[in-house]
Amino acid sequence: MWRRAGIVAGCVVVLAAGAGVVLDQTAGLPWTDDAAAAETPLFRPEAPPAATWSPAPGVLAAPATAGTAGEPAVGDVLAPTLGVAGLGGRVGVSVLNLSTGAPSYESAGADPHTPASTLKILTGAAALHALGPDHTFTTRVVSGPDPSALTLVGGGDPTLTADDGAGTRLADLAASTAQALTEAGVAAVTLSYDASLFTGPAVDPDWTPSYVPSVVSPTTALAADIMDRPADPPLDAAEEFAGLLADQGIAVDGEPVEAAAPADAAELAAVESAPLATVVEDVLTSSDNDGAEVLARHVAIASGAAGTSEAAGPAVVAALTELGLDASGATLLDGSGLARGSAVPAALITQTLALAAGPDHPGLRSVVTGLPVAAFTGTLADRFGDSSAAGLVRAKTGTLTGVSALAGVVVAADGVGYAFAVLADDVGNTTEARAALDDVAAALAGCGCA
Repeated sequence: MWRRAGIVAGCVVVLAAGAGVVLDQTAGLPWTDDAAAAETPLFRPEAPPAATWSPAPGVLAAPATAGTAGEPAVGDVLAPTLGVAGLGGRVGVSVLNLSTGAPSYESAGADPHTPASTLKILTGAAALHALGPDHTFTTRVVSGPDPSALTLVGGGDPTLTADDGAGTRLADLAASTAQALTEAGVAAVTLSYDASLFTGPAVDPDWTPSYVPSVVSPTTALAADIMDRPADPPLDAAEEFAGLLADQGIAVDGEPVEAAAPADAAELAAVESAPLATVVEDVLTSSDNDGAEVLARHVAIASGAAGTSEAAGPAVVAALTELGLDASGATLLDGSGLARGSAVPAALITQTLALAAGPDHPGLRSVVTGLPVAAFTGTLADRFGDSSAAGLVRAKTGTLTGVSALAGVVVAADGVGYAFAVLADDVGNTTEARAALDDVAAALAGCGCA
């Protein structure tokens, strides 16, 4: 089930290794409410007051004494951690200075490597660019000439839920539909469902077959509580909706059937998702494979292509190119990173993060604010626990058999903000590789390299 993965309402202040992290609530895009704030980079060095820390949205602060001249180069600091056997024989590394946009260190950073779930950073950025951070996904109920013949129409909302938790609630749609039917004097209906917004195979042919349904579901435009892994997501959503209508006193005759909505259908009711910025945050924080695949298909549709898995990857690459990024070295076969044939340069990931953190594309902010916080949230909640980098690193994880990756942002001890990506796709032991990646990020967080 989809759930909001915010840290807490309000701000959390974390102190570690002499540096402070101020984390604003992740819901929404507070800086877009102020024109001047929208011109401000997300990450900037900022000296703290003598005894207190003041909340500042999205800013990681560094000590005023940071940045001592003559410190070692970034590459020298990272070398001991990058040379360990746990990362295997093929590693792509890119470290980018967020203030200048210039590379601080690179090793095979332009060479394509298997990104695993760090690819979701690219998918999220492409979706935000193609659709806009305020975009919402709509699920509708329509009827044709016969007002008792209903069709549930999927709009590709990855957060649709039949439960009472967070997400777009089918119960609200059922209540609005029942009200409209009651006002029309209709007490019994038939129900069909339309998931035709997405086309082509629901299961990406580039996935390892065992991934469905263990780590991902068939990708459809109509699904409720997709993390429950229903065998037939559109039918399952329609059955859930029928039960919710019955709870509202509307009888549903027979079983739901798949059918296209009538061309002249009238809308009875609709529900909308949270803004795309919030959806992207949650996809990144929880590494939601299903949500990422849905977003990639929306990028394809926005580009004028069909909503297929085949069109999704190239559409994401095209969107990144429109943002001014050099995506020529990237091959994307899906939106989640499950396809082992996908290959991405580490430098493309850091450049995407730099755009999201900088002042020129505030609509991409949730690509950064959605990144898990080391030892605190999402897929990093159980990592960095004993590290001095706990709370200082925000990063997306990536794991497949033989592949371990970590990509994110940090303000180091020198007061400089860095974007980093380490893609290792020839590892023998996942546990050792994760520990090695954490060591790389921790070394960068402690860097006095300015």
